[in-house]
Amino acid sequence: FCISSSSLSSSILMFRWWLSLGFAIVAACTVSCYSLQYSIYAASHRVKHVILTSFLLVLGAMSTTWICDTITESGFGHGSSLIICVGILTGYTNTLHKMLTQFSGNVCTSWPYILGVAGIFMMVTMGAVLVTEGCRKIKLQYYGFKLASSAGKENSPVTEVEPYIPFNINPTGMQPLLTTSYLLAFPSIMASIFRSPFWENLKEILNPMTSVGGSPWIYYLTYAFFVFVFNIFDIANLPKEISDYLNKMSARVPKIKPGRATVDYLTKIQTSTRFWGGLLLSLLATSSLLLDRYLRQINEGFSIGFTSVLII
Repeated sequence: FCISSSSLSSSILMFRWWLSLGFAIVAACTVSCYSLQYSIYAASHRVKHVILTSFLLVLGAMSTTWICDTITESGFGHGSSLIICVGILTGYTNTLHKMLTQFSGNVCTSWPYILGVAGIFMMVTMGAVLVTEGCRKIKLQYYGFKLASSAGKENSPVTEVEPYIPFNINPTGMQPLLTTSYLLAFPSIMASIFRSPFWENLKEILNPMTSVGGSPWIYYLTYAFFVFVFNIFDIANLPKEISDYLNKMSARVPKIKPGRATVDYLTKIQTSTRFWGGLLLSLLATSSLLLDRYLRQINEGFSIGFTSVLII
């Protein structure tokens, strides 16, 4: 049972475009200023270097955004997710080469390790499918259609149709993982640019590979928290939109009064599903990070990349 609003979709799309442009400008200027020390051309043309580099980066970012939207509108899937997925898959060739090189000399003794990694890989894949496809179905009732054979009869029964609204436990896919990763990498970028003691300390605190700034558990707990928050965040006020659409279609949720009661009920359902979905996703993502950390310790600095498996 698909519910859509063209005006809402267009406004959200326009808002996302302007937001993407703003982030692209900020990121492009940051990268341009950071690259001054590596550019020979910038030695005598610093301003031109920043302007030209920023312009090209913004142009590339917005072109990629347009390509992502085109892929999504064409029905091939979520455009940005597909592009990120392809980028991750191309990086797996190096990982597979290292694994094959490591196992080529001792295949017999490596079987327990290979089977263990394959089992974990399957569990992570099943967890990703569960988080992506899991939903709670809310049945609907509406009485606006009659049987064609009984259209001429006065007391003909009304056909009762019961479709449903799917409330996904994870409606945003793996976007919370990407957003959280970019957010936690932001202090490192700021520290490399401004060399401020504040950003340097925050960078060390959020570095799971060292214990200089704090325990690695600080990073993992922060990561799990933001994945959970970004999963339950709702920018579109979906229950209100659904309630208004049901009123136009003469439909209702069984045993729930139309109007405010329906909005409250749908809000409760959405909060519950997204809460458990966010909890499951944060647990799955944090477990993948911990597994990658353990594999790096025993595999000479490289791992399977279970977080990438989740995104794929």
